[in-house]
Amino acid sequence: MKSRKDGRRHLLLLYKHTMDRLWLPTLILGLVMALVWWFASVGQVPALLPPRDMWVFMGALVVLAFTLFSLLARNMSYVQAREDHLRVATPFLRLKISYRRFISGHPEVMHEIFPPSKHTKSERRSISPFYSNTAVVIEINEYPLPPPIMRLFLSKFMFSPKITGFVFLVQDWIALSTEIDSLYGIWRDAQYASKQKSSGFMRGMFGE
Repeated sequence: MKSRKDGRRHLLLLYKHTMDRLWLPTLILGLVMALVWWFASVGQVPALLPPRDMWVFMGALVVLAFTLFSLLARNMSYVQAREDHLRVATPFLRLKISYRRFISGHPEVMHEIFPPSKHTKSERRSISPFYSNTAVVIEINEYPLPPPIMRLFLSKFMFSPKITGFVFLVQDWIALSTEIDSLYGIWRDAQYASKQKSSGFMRGMFGE
């Protein structure tokens, strides 16, 4: 059962935007391939007479399967503040960023983090709808996984170019920031209380 101390799941807008851009083109491609297969299967495409038409059929299935995945994956990526860590989830990657790694956090406008002049035209197309949005930037002392591995599954715009840290672009950045502040504060206070208790126990043991 979900802990009451957990924050809510905030969809990662960049991941959702990527999936939104993929599902329609792949759907069209898959339907075209399926149509070509149908004509080939009845002998209307000489270059693809059976059994060669099966390659087109299998290709259409793969493309349409990716379309379905894109539709489902739109809402499967999120960031969530939890009791002792920040969780980042995508269909193929689950990250647990311990609060022990935290240094600081602050809001920042996307175009200030990623100036348009420093990116290619293709990159600007993918992020331009969000230039005016505010994101939550979390600075950490070390990444939980090597960056090259994480970049296989996460957008480059989720990594701050200025510091070691993450950029979380969500619909309600104020709510996410508040949840992180609250849960990190509770965790930090608990860590401090635990250290004080341990210190007092040791003083008692040695008669100090």
